[in-house]
Amino acid sequence: MRRRGQQGQELVEYALALPVMLLLLMSILDLGRVVYVYSALNNSVREGARYGIIQPTDALGIETVVRTRAVGLNPTELSVSVVQPDLHTIRVRATYLFTAVTPIVGALVGSNQWMVGSQATMQVEG
Repeated sequence: MRRRGQQGQELVEYALALPVMLLLLMSILDLGRVVYVYSALNNSVREGARYGIIQPTDALGIETVVRTRAVGLNPTELSVSVVQPDLHTIRVRATYLFTAVTPIVGALVGSNQWMVGSQATMQVEG
């Protein structure tokens, strides 16, 4: 049996807790998206470097492999660089400009956009 003044207490508690819970949920979703972007970048750069150990002079082909393997990423936000420091090594780097969905995360961290990057270095065959 409830007292007369306590009938709306649960509703007020839910109203106070709901924004915090939604912020937490959206932050978890953004974290999952960052992990996916990093994983996709890491795999695509590795595939580009694998192509590069067979065709080290085909920088455009290496960049094409990286871009096609970066599934789910916006190609306009992706930058790829291919460097061959010596005749026996190839280094492929990619960076991606990640934009968070949760606007409050940007207010807490300082920016809604972060650069996520990965690189792979492999020895050229032959």
